[in-house]
Amino acid sequence: MATKEPETQQQASVVLKNPAPPEKLLIRPKTILRGLADFLFFPARVLLPDPVTEKLGLSSLRTERMGIMLQMIQGRCLDIGAQDNLLMSLYKKSSSDPEAMESVGVDVIDWGGDCMVLPNSAVLPFDDKSFNTVTLVACLNHIPERRETLHEAQRILKPGGLLLVTMISRFVGYLDHRLRWWGEHSERDVHQDELDGMNREEVLELIIEAGFQMERQVPFFYGLNTLYIARKV
Repeated sequence: MATKEPETQQQASVVLKNPAPPEKLLIRPKTILRGLADFLFFPARVLLPDPVTEKLGLSSLRTERMGIMLQMIQGRCLDIGAQDNLLMSLYKKSSSDPEAMESVGVDVIDWGGDCMVLPNSAVLPFDDKSFNTVTLVACLNHIPERRETLHEAQRILKPGGLLLVTMISRFVGYLDHRLRWWGEHSERDVHQDELDGMNREEVLELIIEAGFQMERQVPFFYGLNTLYIARKV
């Protein structure tokens, strides 16, 4: 999610949404057979576009991220950098919590998923203490105003609310953005302040500086990704 000029946003509002993944690929924990298949065909999961990987019956990177997030989200959720709004769509479909239906996805580009399009995420148009969860899936590094965004997350979360962030390291991100050349970064202008990834120390510094209390870090996708779980106290 990167800051764009208005005309750039309009030019980028033509990207088509990918089909939703099969629900069985989102189930956690995985079955033994699925875990084995994912391990044996790991190179294909990295190199092929996510929809192609999913058609082969393998867990794509997006299903890995969505699967772990769906286990954690609570109540009304704001997904920042929502892209095609897939996470919020899946969450609303699977959750029995009435507040889940009020969840919102925001981005600076209209990717075709009915999320709210904003100029940037430095100022979010939501009331104080109005969300139970804020998620940033693989996008904090792509947000130039990342420090302000986390302060806004602190403002709009209710006391005890969750902040969930997934992130890859700078080295893994460098490889990822070159091996996975077909990713969303290839379909839009890239802001000069975007990063390929963020190291653990960088993510923790931003989260703690914004006033959150870190609870735990959960490595996934063979340790190439990390879920950071923090709470507003």
